[in-house]
Amino acid sequence: MSPDGAPVLVVSCDWAGRDAPEELLGERERAHAEGLTGARRAEWVRTRLTAKAAVHWATGDRRVQILPDPGGAPRVWGTPSGAAVSLAHTGEVAACAVTRAGPAHPIGVDVEPVDARNDILLPRLLGPDEPSCAVPGTPPVPLPSGFLATVLATCKEAALKAYRRPSPALRDYRLRRGPDGRLRVRAVGTSQHELSVWWSCRAGRVTAVCGIGRIPPVRRTVSAESVLASLRGDSRPPRVTRRGG
Repeated sequence: MSPDGAPVLVVSCDWAGRDAPEELLGERERAHAEGLTGARRAEWVRTRLTAKAAVHWATGDRRVQILPDPGGAPRVWGTPSGAAVSLAHTGEVAACAVTRAGPAHPIGVDVEPVDARNDILLPRLLGPDEPSCAVPGTPPVPLPSGFLATVLATCKEAALKAYRRPSPALRDYRLRRGPDGRLRVRAVGTSQHELSVWWSCRAGRVTAVCGIGRIPPVRRTVSAESVLASLRGDSRPPRVTRRGG
């Protein structure tokens, strides 16, 4: 399927006050979780549960398992549709981007809270030929402290994941807004093509998605109850809210 024919699904879930039950993981996922401890284990489990529900909603695939590949990126196992995912988290919020275009197509997602302290990062975020004014599409006016830096960092982290980390330096992922208004990114020092970037800000958090194609992602903000019900097989998909960026 063409990437333009399959919009990316982005699911965000706030797990605050809710446990993420490990019995809803697959056997291999549980084995991986057992090697983790404390907050890292809880974070890993709730992010995987969110992702498993997202894959189900996007493709209908059930009983998939999501485990790190040799490079550490998440890979979906047991998916007849060939779905690929990217994962992110901040605090107790977990996010997953799903594409049905297949694992060969780049996909990246990141989520970060707007933080005034991020302004000190600006010199390390911008490349020498990269104007910061090219990034915001429809930002709040006036811009709160840290907003631009948070958008830049989130978009570039999503690009880093989509390009599979050819460089750890965020300034090496250069953003520009094309004549058609779309935000695009390229990785310096690679022969890979430009990718599209979409971002949105809700409830003080910036979410950015990076991938192939021109169709803006479909975004769902769901409850932990919806995720758990989906994995138990007793819910309808949550209502879809679509936003560009």
